[in-house]
Amino acid sequence: MDTRTYDYREGLKEFYQGEILGEAFYSGLLETTEDPFERLKIAHLLQLETETKAWLRPHLLSAGVSVVEPAALRERGLGFAQAQSSDWGDKMRSLADGIETVFASLYGRYGDAARSRGRADEAAVCDFMVEHEMAQVEFARLDLAGRPLEQVLAPLRRHSKHLLPIAG
Repeated sequence: MDTRTYDYREGLKEFYQGEILGEAFYSGLLETTEDPFERLKIAHLLQLETETKAWLRPHLLSAGVSVVEPAALRERGLGFAQAQSSDWGDKMRSLADGIETVFASLYGRYGDAARSRGRADEAAVCDFMVEHEMAQVEFARLDLAGRPLEQVLAPLRRHSKHLLPIAG
């Protein structure tokens, strides 16, 4: 039985740490990927993580949560990248499965807890984070299905304000 309270401040901290990990992970993948189309896709993932991390900062500061980015989290993210298979399909399957079962699921519980406390404002932040995670899942699944690049990148681009070019 899950006995966590899913406190909003704790959720914000987890969201932010997830973005730090994700940013380091995608940056690490860029270092080890040679294929230009794969690099372009990873760059879009990295852009999404960077923008979402910045989007979170006002919410963290308003709630009194630190915006420090611990170096240990970055190192963990880079370690995850180095441990990835060199096969692109394996990377995409791992990405989709891991994000959906770990991050999106956890973040959704924070949103449910906020709604049960009558905090629609907090639930909206949590829901945004679930949507952010699911955009990455959708990206990976579209890529695995062999869809055209524009379709593969569309979920990431819908959640980004500072769009990267599609052509590398």
